[in-house]
Amino acid sequence: MMITLLTTVLVSSLLSASPKPVPAETLGAASYEVRYTLAGITTKVADATITLENSTRDNQAVLHSHAAIKASSIFKLFMQPEYISDAYMDTKGEEPIYSINPIKKGKKEGKFECIYDKKGGTVEVEFDHPLEKTVKLSLPYDGRTMDLLSLIQFVRFHEMSAGESVSMHLLAAGKAIASTLTCQGVDTERFPGIKTIRYHITMIERGLMENGSGNEISVWVSDTPDRQILGLETALSSGVMSVSIKK
Repeated sequence: MMITLLTTVLVSSLLSASPKPVPAETLGAASYEVRYTLAGITTKVADATITLENSTRDNQAVLHSHAAIKASSIFKLFMQPEYISDAYMDTKGEEPIYSINPIKKGKKEGKFECIYDKKGGTVEVEFDHPLEKTVKLSLPYDGRTMDLLSLIQFVRFHEMSAGESVSMHLLAAGKAIASTLTCQGVDTERFPGIKTIRYHITMIERGLMENGSGNEISVWVSDTPDRQILGLETALSSGVMSVSIKK
């Protein structure tokens, strides 16, 4: 989740956002801690990494983002013990090309796969949950539909003015969930001493967690040349899940 917390916008409405060149500083891996807070008590529940590297897919130069989360016993209540997600985007970091999230429930395996076919004008989505019926969607490709890992990387490479919002659909759990992405501007409190921009995602129907919670997600990105992903946070049905970069 966290990506589905850590760990989704856009052609017409997102053209108002300006793509940034992908600097070398954005490539590489970053490590994170995932914490859960309830009744004022905060507990570390998982470790996570997010990487971004140059790669190729179908003979096309792409950016490959990989997220991996290893959960402790507490976090297993909300997600699978080891969560993996991969997303491939064009080299400008503007549009997703492909994403996949393997799903394991005991010995049963499934996947959440998104194929973005710009030329064909569709996004093909398959949600093969081990304990549920397979869901397949064929959505129109208009640049406003994205998985969360692609979106997290997307905000790194685009300039949005404080208060600017765009409508989008976030792909999660076999659904295209109507959402809004908003740039809330400079945030000096969450990561003191680091120039930080805060983005906010509001999901209309449900959240990213398996129990349906987590429908509002904040993402913090450094306002520096590396545009580092600093953290994420979402309120659950009980408590708050937060992700913070390790110093």
